[in-house]
Amino acid sequence: MPMFVATLSSAIISVGSVVRRQVEAFRNWREAHRSYAALCEMDARTLADLGLTRSDLRDATAAGCFGDPTAVIAARAGERQGHRPAASTPRHLSGPSLVPDVAAALPRTVPSM
Repeated sequence: MPMFVATLSSAIISVGSVVRRQVEAFRNWREAHRSYAALCEMDARTLADLGLTRSDLRDATAAGCFGDPTAVIAARAGERQGHRPAASTPRHLSGPSLVPDVAAALPRTVPSM
């Protein structure tokens, strides 16, 4: 009898784990579709700020009914990010500064104590 109880409890735990994963997958699917719907409501200028176009949103529907459209959209935005120069890339400019260097004209004296 103890072997039966151990097997039964193991089966119940396994079924519970499968159900929990399915519920989590359903929640993720619903969240992805809510995000996709929010993107569809945005105007073209806002989408362009995100690096997307209306055709990207249409292409995301190819993921199917149970697919994740936001994965396709994120891939498209990532592809376009690769073609943009990074904003944090330092640019080396040559030529004289337009701002006068005021600190260079000040005397360098150290106060004595």
